[in-house]
Amino acid sequence: MNIDEQIKATLQQEQQQIDTILSHDEGLFKRLGNTYQGAMQRWMWFSTLLAVLLSIVFIYAGYRFFVADTVSDQIFWAVWFVVGLMMQIAVKLWMFMEMNRTSIIRELKRTESLIIASAKKATD
Repeated sequence: MNIDEQIKATLQQEQQQIDTILSHDEGLFKRLGNTYQGAMQRWMWFSTLLAVLLSIVFIYAGYRFFVADTVSDQIFWAVWFVVGLMMQIAVKLWMFMEMNRTSIIRELKRTESLIIASAKKATD
């Protein structure tokens, strides 16, 4: 067996291991649910409430934009629509960044425990 075949066999074995790991990956809703547990739980509930309120604000502003009689009223409600939409985007972005942070922390803890377990096996 030459070196190219060894490299190819090793890469295929590693790809199978990666596929096994990815098949056990949590879904979006499980990850999002995990963010509502732990130290940042209150902030997540607050940001969810804020996102809902901002949705109501920008939907109302959009409605008022279309029923406004004057151009100045349309501009006023268009600005509030854009402001509400941008604020909601910022809140949702923070929520997804928090979800990503908790997911990474869980993976790091899992990897740490696997390393410790393998180190204990090696010393035994």
